[in-house]
Amino acid sequence: MALRLGGEKYAAFIRLYLDYKEVVGELLAQKSFPYRYKDDILFVAVDNNSWLQELVLRKQELIARYQAVSQIKPKDILFFIRTPKDQS
Repeated sequence: MALRLGGEKYAAFIRLYLDYKEVVGELLAQKSFPYRYKDDILFVAVDNNSWLQELVLRKQELIARYQAVSQIKPKDILFFIRTPKDQS
C-alpha cells in the first residue's frame, strides 16, 4: 500500500526505505536512514562520524544484502552526516 501512496516516482525509494532495517540490522537502522535514491545511488543520513565510518566499512556488504533481499538493487550507497538542523 505504501508504494501506491508514493506513486511511481517514489516507489523505488519507498521499497529501499522499507527494506532498510532488514539490510543493515536494528542498531544501524536506529542510527541512520535512507534519505534519497537517485540514479541507482542510495543516499543514507547518519547520526555521527562513528556510525558513518561503520557503514562505510560495511558498504559492499550492504549493497550485496540489498541485492539479495530487495526488489530494488542500488549500485552504490553514499553516506553523509545529518546535522541537528536536518533532524527537524
